[in-house]
Amino acid sequence: MSLDDRLVKSGDLIGVAVTDPKGHKLGVIREVFVDRDAGIGRYVAVEPAGLFTGGKYHPLPWRILAFDDKAKAYATDLSKDRFKDSPAYDRDQLSKTSYGWAEQVERYFEG
Repeated sequence: MSLDDRLVKSGDLIGVAVTDPKGHKLGVIREVFVDRDAGIGRYVAVEPAGLFTGGKYHPLPWRILAFDDKAKAYATDLSKDRFKDSPAYDRDQLSKTSYGWAEQVERYFEG
């Protein structure tokens, strides 16, 4: 696979599904957070699947995702319960760097 085959436009990531190990949809990507100094994607904010999600988004570290060409989705080893228990934030919280959500997410996924 060439470098060109691995490149994806940021706009094409929005709405892509994130699935658990069994292939069940956990949610869809709504935002991508890029480390402006390193020039790499660090997090994706996932809107949970289903009704009544409460307007919260679960930031997932990019490193725990792997693109599944067959499913055209990002797969993760997270179970549905671990995903539900992961830190979740509304849009206002995600837009404020002073909120410290990235550090909270890192602590959760390191443990």
